[in-house]
Amino acid sequence: MIQLRKLKMQKVNLVSTTRIALLISALSCTIISCGKTEAPKEQADATETQHVAAVEEAPTESLNDIMKRLGIDKKIRVEDGDKAPSNPKQAEAIVVFFDAMVRGNAQKLKPLLSEQDQVVLEDMDKSGQWKSATENISRVNVGWTAGSEPDTLTVLGFYTVGDNFAAQLWTLSSIEGGKPAIMTALPSPQKIVERLQGNKTDARIKQWLAINKEEMVSAKAPDEVIEIPQQDRSVKGESSSSGSGDSEPSKPAGPGRRKPGDSPVERPK
Repeated sequence: MIQLRKLKMQKVNLVSTTRIALLISALSCTIISCGKTEAPKEQADATETQHVAAVEEAPTESLNDIMKRLGIDKKIRVEDGDKAPSNPKQAEAIVVFFDAMVRGNAQKLKPLLSEQDQVVLEDMDKSGQWKSATENISRVNVGWTAGSEPDTLTVLGFYTVGDNFAAQLWTLSSIEGGKPAIMTALPSPQKIVERLQGNKTDARIKQWLAINKEEMVSAKAPDEVIEIPQQDRSVKGESSSSGSGDSEPSKPAGPGRRKPGDSPVERPK
């Protein structure tokens, strides 16, 4: 019995000790929290700023997300599609442009073209060339870099058409101030696909522009001047001037004429 009571007392002491420890911990937490019930204004402002920054840094749409939202044809592949574009509105204009092209939708494409390219599109559409040029497009790799003018882009479309490849370089106008997005085709050098190296948009665009510049300089250069060597056609032994300064040079004998000084011709008997 005595031992049992001792065990009970030990158990009570253990429970009491545990309760006291928990009570002390609770009091400590209360004291700490009570000491910080009113956070300094600077700390509150910092917390609020961090919250606003977290909201502003929320992930934006990637290029692939934009294409899914707009229902862009899956034939179009955009370089770095998993990244968000620096200007979503320009990105939308580009993918909508190529979507209209692969679908052969001339009416949707026309407002996105420059006036000169619109005329070309109308002629192709009337002649049937537009349909034949677009119906066999199986894939378009699209990429762009910053343009030469502020807020513009240089856009490269690399096409797979059947078993062949084709490429075209465009400039996308600035859309600042509510301006419409306009795509203008740049000159295409001969056999440009064979002359482009690598598979990255940035490198290909730089090569394309460099080739255009070289051909422009070559076109402005003057034509080659061919010098024809002069030949001396004078008769050997003939003097360049007559013996007398006041005498007239003798006239060459023509048909039916004789040179002066020849012996007279005898009269026929």
